[in-house]
Amino acid sequence: MKTCHAIVPAGIAMLAAAVAAQPRVAIVAAANTSPSSIQFTDPQAKLMGTGLFSAVDIVSVYTGQPVPTLADLQQYDAIITWSNVNFNDSAALGDVFADYVDAGGGVVVAVFANSTTSPNRYLTGRWQSGGYEIIPGQGGNTSSPGSQTLGTILIPGHPTLDGVASFNGGTSSFRPTTTALTSHGVKVAEWSDGKTLVAVSNQFPGRVDLGMYPPSSDSSASFWVSTTDGARLMANALLVAAGAPAPCYPDCNADGQLNLSDFGCFTTKFALGDPYADCNGDGALNLSDFGCFTTKFALGCP
Repeated sequence: MKTCHAIVPAGIAMLAAAVAAQPRVAIVAAANTSPSSIQFTDPQAKLMGTGLFSAVDIVSVYTGQPVPTLADLQQYDAIITWSNVNFNDSAALGDVFADYVDAGGGVVVAVFANSTTSPNRYLTGRWQSGGYEIIPGQGGNTSSPGSQTLGTILIPGHPTLDGVASFNGGTSSFRPTTTALTSHGVKVAEWSDGKTLVAVSNQFPGRVDLGMYPPSSDSSASFWVSTTDGARLMANALLVAAGAPAPCYPDCNADGQLNLSDFGCFTTKFALGDPYADCNGDGALNLSDFGCFTTKFALGCP
């Protein structure tokens, strides 16, 4: 019998290899009572839309759903969790999340799991007793005043902010009430009112906290504005938690090389008003962004 072998064009093979190398992540959250709810599927679509992940799965941990095992979580390079309804078991979930971090996994915690006073909507168990929190989970939240935006960047150039030129939390702008962090927390960026937007840990490499609610205005008009960079912010947090190298900003066309085509790509994005072209993050597109891009191009990528 003659064996037939498919001939795969080199470009397709390279693309397949690139996709396979991307992190696989999961939304492990109590976003709604149903995993098919838009409060699950909107963040999933936003994360996949960044092109930075091979897969973004949904694992509902709402009341009545099983608590995932460590083996379940270890299918993923990183996970993001938040709550809007009750967790199935906040203590058991906290235990397995702590085990996952100890085993090298990455966990991103977002509002309301890091900003509520409602029992069973923040992680307890070993997550709390072992000190894995960054933003204290039971500190409460606020949405007043609304329409808050990206404020002070305390660590310029941090990979959680790569490609994040603007962020608007919408008229809700759900965020933690407290500005305090646990002892190993390091604040990266604030909301415009000084509340914590991004924080990382100097003790647990796989830990990032976001002081934002993940569903966007495409799921409810009052949530973060989907034309701003909330998706990239969440994606970057997952990449950092997973230990993946951050995308290289001057590689505008994401082909893995720095060359003149990246300048053409940047010029096109600038002409289209793409937020990516706000290289210096000042909220305006002007000639200084070309100087910024040239400087970053000259510095190269890690």
